[in-house]
Amino acid sequence: MTAIVLAVSLLLAAPAVLGVLRGTGEVDTALLHLVLSLVVTSVAAQVVRSIVRGYQAQAEQAVAEGAEDEEPLGRRRDDR
Repeated sequence: MTAIVLAVSLLLAAPAVLGVLRGTGEVDTALLHLVLSLVVTSVAAQVVRSIVRGYQAQAEQAVAEGAEDEEPLGRRRDDR
């Protein structure tokens, strides 16, 4: 996940970095944009990770409950 966070942060800060390289922007502004984009991207990655883990735990619980309630194939619940 770290590589993705760095890549997205650099992409978000690219206009400011290009401004510094062309001489039309300031280094302080580019560094500020880079730091802010790193913070925002890392927080967003943590939020997405927690959401995915929640769905994963819910799916594992559903599979575990489904294994307990397993019935023979070809029979309905009413046919007992």
